[in-house]
Amino acid sequence: MLSPASLAEWTRAAGLLDETPEFTARDLAEAVEVREAVYRTVWARLEDRPPTEADVDLLNAHATRPRLVPTLLPDGSTRREGTLSGLLATLAADLLDLLGDPDFGRIKRCANTDCTRLYIDSSRGGNRQWCGMSECGNRAKVKAFRRRHREPH
Repeated sequence: MLSPASLAEWTRAAGLLDETPEFTARDLAEAVEVREAVYRTVWARLEDRPPTEADVDLLNAHATRPRLVPTLLPDGSTRREGTLSGLLATLAADLLDLLGDPDFGRIKRCANTDCTRLYIDSSRGGNRQWCGMSECGNRAKVKAFRRRHREPH
């Protein structure tokens, strides 16, 4: 179940923010709205159809806001802090950059039919099948192994 705390955890795990503010239920709803618009827009592009006007308006509105800005610390490391508005602006602007990038054609959907994740296939041969080996890829390999070992030779 999504919660403001899960939004905070995601921002840290994704490396978007080093420290997160206390997100509210309203913040979570706004983040989910942007996430879903991103997802629908990428799918529209993958299916060679235009995105909805509402998604275009929402993503453009967020992309024009001030983005997250990394800070260089005296020890040479960097720190990323900011607000939900800056986070969503960064995500929307990054999506707009990705839509115009030649690598957009490398975006794929996970081969696991139960998974809805999209990923950029950066493998040398462009033949990656799963969003990640630690989850979907491993499950598929275990399933195939069990199937091979159940069948008589």
